[in-house]
Parts: sequence; structure tokens; C-alpha cells
Amino acid sequence: MLERTTMFTSRKIRAAGYLLIVITILGSIVPISAQSQVSEKSQEPLQSQKPLRFVIQPFQSEQKTRTNFQPLADYFQKLTGRKVNIMTYPNFISYWAETQKTGSYDIALDAAHFIDYRNKNKDFTVLAKQPGIISISLIVSEDNLVFDASELIGKKIATLGPPSIAAVRIYELFNNPVRQPSIIEVDNTGQAMSMLLSGKVDAAMIPTPLVSVQMAGEGGVAVVSTSDSIPGMAISVSPTVSAEIREKLLKGLLTADKSESGKKMLKQTKLNPFEKSSNKDYFGYSKMLDENELPAGQ
Repeated sequence: MLERTTMFTSRKIRAAGYLLIVITILGSIVPISAQSQVSEKSQEPLQSQKPLRFVIQPFQSEQKTRTNFQPLADYFQKLTGRKVNIMTYPNFISYWAETQKTGSYDIALDAAHFIDYRNKNKDFTVLAKQPGIISISLIVSEDNLVFDASELIGKKIATLGPPSIAAVRIYELFNNPVRQPSIIEVDNTGQAMSMLLSGKVDAAMIPTPLVSVQMAGEGGVAVVSTSDSIPGMAISVSPTVSAEIREKLLKGLLTADKSESGKKMLKQTKLNPFEKSSNKDYFGYSKMLDENELPAGQ
């Protein structure tokens, strides 16, 4: 089932790739006058004084991503003494295109399949993760009596585009090419939820934690099915990040719930306290992105 899913995802990615506008991200270079003030005792090269680039997967709109995670970027800045710039993308297609490039960013917060991809191909290192596991839920409006996913064949389902976990999971559910729903790709989960609640689609695939938030708040939705779980989102860093900076980030993440600044950050971002993690916790999940299992002619 996973191979069929990756086949579909790969075709979608390649097709959309021809339409992408390549976004080149240039780090702000520290002025020469500022470089001259760096202590001679510092063990880091002057180039390392450039801002750290922090990227977050686009499960929310760019504006919400920046607003919600700015406290975490500020916390990183306090930990490292380095300016931290948040990098965002409008959808998963553009995010995936940037993920495949080398040297695009220094710190990342996202899902298991992207994490494992960068670990293997970009030599990233996982520092800490959100506790527990995460799944994706297929939901409908609460007044729509749907008890099985098969009842949605031929119906409209809103989902984040490939290669998001939501897109992967929906094509695992509907793996028969002649018995498919009508997939409506959206840029973020807020848009998917809005389309469902307004009746523009019959169902939506949304991360389960966000479904729980909706049900505890405004309500109006019911869960049809929930996918297998994967490890929670994690913070990973590029090989260009120095050992000193890595250690500061790791220590600060693991002790965030024990300091005033850390507690404030967790409250503002609505993140749970981080727990130590490693690359092995995410091993194998990049198969969801594998483009090398396509049969000849695809």
C-alpha cells in the first residue's frame, strides 16, 4: 500500500515541480564593522555569525506559522546569542522543493518523513522531539452520517498536497485507482477545516491534534477514521551548525519547562515540553517520499 502511495506522490511532485518558481534564500551577512568586534577568543568563524535560518513545515498558513512560532525563534535566539529568522513556504510542494536543496536552512521543525529524508541525504541531526505520536484523521461535518471511508468514494475531500503526511495517508485509504474520491488540495489545515465546515467539501484529512482542538472548541466535526501513528515533530539541525550551538539548543529545549523564558515559550507556542531524540527514532519514514521505487515508464 505504501509503495502505491509513494508512486502517486512522486508523480504529483514531479508534475508540480515544473510549475515551481525557485526561491533563493540569502542569509543576511553581518557587516564588516560588526565582524571586527567579534572576540578573538571566539572559536566560531566569522561566517557563523550570520542569522540562523529556522524552517517550519507549512501545515498552517505562512502568517500563522510566523505568529505561532516566533516565540520559539526568539527562545533560540536567547539560547544561542544569534539572530534567528523564520523561513516559511505557502504549501508542501514548494516546501519539498526547498527541502531537497542543500544549505537552505539551519534548523527545522517538521514531520517524520522530512526529518528522515534530511538525516539521510543532508546529514541533519535530530536534537529533540515533541512527546508521543501523531496521526491523521479523516473527518466529516457532525451532521453527515459517514461511518466508513469507502462511503466517500466520488466525494470531495480536502487535504494538504503531497508530500504532506495527510496526502500520503489519504492515498493509503483510497488505493484503488478506479474507486477514488475527488481530492481538493489546500495550502494549510485551516483552509481544509474551513472548507469542510462551510460545506464546500464532504470531508477533510487533518492532523488528529488539530481535530481534537476543533472538537473541544467550536466542534461541528466527526471522525470517520484515524491513520497509523508516527513519531511527533522534531527539531533537527544542519551539519553547518557548530557543536557549541547544537549543545545550547539541545540543553535549552530539554530544560524549557524548568526556566521562566522556556515556560513562556511553551505556553505561547502551545508546544509540549521537548524530549531528547535521535535520528534512529525517525529511521525509515522517508520511504513516504521515495521516488526510486517507481516502475519503469513512470
